[in-house]
Amino acid sequence: MSRSDHEFRTGPRGRRTTVCAVVGLVAAGAVVGVRRRLTESLVDRAFRKPRGGFARRWYRRAEAHQAIFLEVLDAARFRPDDQVLEVGCGGGAFLRHALETVAGAAAIDHSPDMVVAAEKANQRAVEHGRCRIVRGSAESLPFGSAEFTAVVSMNMFFFVADPVAAFAEFHRVLQPSGRLVLHTVSADPPPSLVPAVLARRMHCYSDETIGAFAADAGFAEVAVEHPGSPHYQIVTATRRG
Repeated sequence: MSRSDHEFRTGPRGRRTTVCAVVGLVAAGAVVGVRRRLTESLVDRAFRKPRGGFARRWYRRAEAHQAIFLEVLDAARFRPDDQVLEVGCGGGAFLRHALETVAGAAAIDHSPDMVVAAEKANQRAVEHGRCRIVRGSAESLPFGSAEFTAVVSMNMFFFVADPVAAFAEFHRVLQPSGRLVLHTVSADPPPSLVPAVLARRMHCYSDETIGAFAADAGFAEVAVEHPGSPHYQIVTATRRG
């Protein structure tokens, strides 16, 4: 029997084996794709764009973020005449602290569920006109130029796709001599702080890089500090007067 005759006679079985292998690879790829989409959905629902009943309850209380809130309050040093903007307000827990001191506040979040939760958490201030909360993005703030004396943001900058645009917007909405306080996660956070599945979807920067974002946007007195841990950053800056 020639080699070609042997290959011809056994070809169907070989083809079935090849087809099974291809089907197996396609199925494995489909499983990976499903897992990736499921992971993305879970990250979105819990962190990047929180939604659902659990997220509304969790971010309205935000007990795990209280230490960060205190660090930002200490750095911002709010005054009674301040008009404050919080970018990425979550469930509105930080706003409650700010409104104990400042004249007025505004906030944005790109999650509709978080906007509703924040309004409920600060209902009295909203009803009295001291607080307005809207849906929006850091890269295109839905406010006029020079509206605020302070801009604060925490636990969200690592999800911003265009950091240069965001810093430009922070600068635009601040009045001359207005202050910026940004709390975020440093580059290369350890798995004990940020699980790998989440870290892969975050944008974290070195002190030099994030400081350059602020300086290039026109800010003065730019400083990057590490409150309590080298894995967190607080960026403070001032719009030139």
